[in-house]
Amino acid sequence: MSASNQPLRVAPKRLRATHTKSRQGCYTCKSRRVKCDEAKPICGACALRGEPCGFPPDTSRQPRRERDDASGGTTSRQAQREPPSVSNARSPHALEFDLSPAPSNVAAEANSQSMNMVDLQLLSYFMIHTGKNMSLIPSRQKVWQTVIPRLAARHEFLMHLLLALAGLDYFHPDGNPDADLAVGSESRADQSTSISVEHHLQLVVRHHQCGLQGFRNQLSALSDSNCHEVFSGSLLLVGFAFASLRMRNWNDSHTSPLPPLRKPRLDWIYLIRGLTAVVEQCWPSLRMGPLREMLQYPGATEDWKMYPEKMSTTVIPRGCSPRISRFCQGAYRALARLQALEGSTPSSSAEDSPESRPSGLKDGLDLVESVYMRILYLAQFSRDEKCTSIELQADMEDAAVMGWPQALSEEFLATLGDPDIAPNISLVILAYLYLTLALFEAAWFLNGAFDEDIQKIDALCKSYGDRTLISLMEWPVSVING
Repeated sequence: MSASNQPLRVAPKRLRATHTKSRQGCYTCKSRRVKCDEAKPICGACALRGEPCGFPPDTSRQPRRERDDASGGTTSRQAQREPPSVSNARSPHALEFDLSPAPSNVAAEANSQSMNMVDLQLLSYFMIHTGKNMSLIPSRQKVWQTVIPRLAARHEFLMHLLLALAGLDYFHPDGNPDADLAVGSESRADQSTSISVEHHLQLVVRHHQCGLQGFRNQLSALSDSNCHEVFSGSLLLVGFAFASLRMRNWNDSHTSPLPPLRKPRLDWIYLIRGLTAVVEQCWPSLRMGPLREMLQYPGATEDWKMYPEKMSTTVIPRGCSPRISRFCQGAYRALARLQALEGSTPSSSAEDSPESRPSGLKDGLDLVESVYMRILYLAQFSRDEKCTSIELQADMEDAAVMGWPQALSEEFLATLGDPDIAPNISLVILAYLYLTLALFEAAWFLNGAFDEDIQKIDALCKSYGDRTLISLMEWPVSVING
């Protein structure tokens, strides 16, 4: 028989092992394309390999035939061909890292679901805004933006001080156009981050107090090994002392149930005095360290003494703000009137020490003269129309005009007495020094901070009717009011 006439042989049908198809296996087995036994919470394959095991949401499914009968086979099949919606998309799962088991303390922090969003917001604000606005000189701005935050990331007390300073800047009374959270704002969509002024001040004070306690501990053990973080803490404390003055005055008049203080605040002076001891004790290490830019003040000289006296009598800088112009035009005459009172005490406190008063007054007057003449000397070089007010303020910063609080002597502070008893000439000298800080209109932590205290000193002099003191206060008040 030919091959064509032989009957065809049909190959026997292969029998396949029956199993139930499932799409409920774990993500790890699916990524490896291996069968999952779906044992929960950890399948056998993941348990054997020691890998993380996660399952998709458990959804009950109807048999296909029942679904087809319920809604029609055609409709069901069309629905199966449609792409899945976003709501039905597979949830993302964690990436795998070949790491050794974490220590218990690290694991506890990692498992914590809570984050302090307000502190993170303040840290972000410091990095973007506060740091670069703490100085008018680029080299010092870099220190504020990079060096100090890097040290704060390694020392908790510095981070507290940094967040406290950023908090004062973030909720500055005048507000910041770039800030997305205003003081006392109640209109934000996320009400959990809306903080009232009172609650905000409590947050700032808490950070300040925690940071100050840690700073004191470090200061008590000052050495070359910790001088950089201690000096960073000093810088943050000085900035906070300046910035807190206006915030506290603003809070007194807006939210405090008590009447505003009639006398100027002096506690900020005592906070920052003595911080120069850090520099004196660790000068070589600081001078060669990452904060060395904060120690360079090439303009802090006595060169003004080499110029004729008449050069300071008619200083009219160009391109400067009206406030700086008013100061330069009248500073020399006002200083001469103030110096003429040396040795006289038009109104004195009963608690002042007779022995300390003459030397203390002389110390204060000498300090006023040094700072004033330094500013007038710098203004001599700003008569060019191209010189801007900010450039002159940067020169003033470079001349250490902001540093006079640390140069106040104990004898002068003793002459201040109690302003509630009677204002004296020392308080007027303090107002004249305050005026030099009021000239820094481009520095957020100084702008407007001392205007109110100058007004308070003027009001105290008027309330006691001392004509000499009232006359001396007319000029600084006219400079700030215009």
